This record gives sequence, C-alpha cells and structure tokens, in this order.
Amino acid sequence: MNYQEFVRIVIYLCALIFGGLALWYRGNAKVSGRVAALIRRAEELYSDLTNAGGVKFEWVVGQLYSLLPLAIRPFVPRSLIEQIVQTTFDAIEGYAKMQLDRLTGSSQEMGQGKDCEVLR
Repeated sequence: MNYQEFVRIVIYLCALIFGGLALWYRGNAKVSGRVAALIRRAEELYSDLTNAGGVKFEWVVGQLYSLLPLAIRPFVPRSLIEQIVQTTFDAIEGYAKMQLDRLTGSSQEMGQGKDCEVLR
C-alpha cells in the first residue's frame, strides 16, 4: 500500500465518521424536539391535576414508545426511552431556570447589589 492509498482511506474514514456524527446529531435533535412537544402536550392535558409529575412522565414515555416501529421495539428498552425523556426534561427545566434568573436577577446578583437600587 502506498502513501496515496493510505491517505485516501483515511479521508474516506473521516468522511464516514463525520457523516455518521452529523446524522446522529440531526436524529437526536428530532427526538429531543418530539420529546419536548410531548412534554408540552402532557402539561396541557394534565394541567388540572396537582402533583401529576409521574402521570405526565409515564404518558410521555408511553407516547414516545408507541411511535417506535414494532420491529425496533424489542431492541429499544423502555428504560432508554425513560432516560431520553428525563434528560430532555432536565434540559428544558435548566433552561427555564436560567431564563427566570436572567429576568428576575439571581439571588447571587441580588446579594452583591448589582441589580438592587437603594431608595432614600
């Protein structure tokens, strides 16, 4: 094998790896978007119930699991779907808290007097 063939193989492998990563990222973004939409729908459906976090979670997991083709379900454990839903929910919750802190001023900033105004 000469140098040119080796370089060509390395280029093909890099293209294959980066192409696979791009497809995975795009697919992951679609799944996260679908999960976020299902979480929003669960919030709407169960808005009248108090402490319905578990019911909402199970509804979202069930809906997402039912979207899987029957041929794929044996290879995708329900625990993986639960983990995807929980991870997406945690990301949404973290973003919401960050935005709330940004809008109201975090308690740390208040303690330092950055957003506080002294009235006389």
